[in-house]
Amino acid sequence: MNIENIFNQILSLVDKYDGVVLSYIAHLCFAIIIFMIGRAIARFIGSQLKKVLTHRKVDPTVVKFVSSLAYYAIIVITLVAVLGQLGVQTASIVAVIGAAGLAVGLALQGSLSNFAAGVILIIFRPFKVGETVTINNQQGIIDSIQIFSTTIITPTNELVVIPNGQVVSANITNYTRLPERRLDLVINVGYDSDIQKVYQVLKQAVNETNNILTSKEPTIRLDMLDASSMNFNVLVWTLNDNYGPVKGELLEKIKNKLTENGINIPYPTMDVNVKSNQ
Repeated sequence: MNIENIFNQILSLVDKYDGVVLSYIAHLCFAIIIFMIGRAIARFIGSQLKKVLTHRKVDPTVVKFVSSLAYYAIIVITLVAVLGQLGVQTASIVAVIGAAGLAVGLALQGSLSNFAAGVILIIFRPFKVGETVTINNQQGIIDSIQIFSTTIITPTNELVVIPNGQVVSANITNYTRLPERRLDLVINVGYDSDIQKVYQVLKQAVNETNNILTSKEPTIRLDMLDASSMNFNVLVWTLNDNYGPVKGELLEKIKNKLTENGINIPYPTMDVNVKSNQ
């Protein structure tokens, strides 16, 4: 076989497969373009998510984890699209990824639930570190908000760890998010007390208590006629930071004023009768 015959065979092969080669090159170029665009989108979304979470003062570890998770999720979707552009049957790949995801999801069902709840807490922020809340009937100060759990410090200095799944599904009472708070007291007096005098004494105690807001009128009213007492409501407003001191001072002044004016505060009593057999 001479050189001329070899050259002619090569030319015939090129003529025969030039359409296929050009088509493959075109698909390869489109695949590269798709990958470049997908990677750019992944970087953009990852960086923007990191900025948003950092601006919300989320824990740096959580910021890195969430932004990386978003980045690699988009990269995986991009790679599937690239393989499809190259002619690879992606249905089986997607099925494998879905099956693997389902298996991992079932194995880590509780952890993924807590993770999703942590993302919700980070986005909607029903409470922040340092705020006083009640979660699942557990009151305390928020110590940290992590991706899987939230920790609070109780008034007795106990550290309580609550899974985020339970936090999201529970009723949350945030005591310090708003600057002002109403103090509600129930004062019981005997039925022999003069109602108008009780009003006067309670009003004096309120007026002499420090740090009660004057912008909102205090409320003093007879609320209930109980079995052994008349129950008065004393409702006053104060700043959140002053709630505890105001409560203690107001209770002390009410007790002293009632005693000074001879107003009886009823309390449970028991009569014991001893019978003699003699």
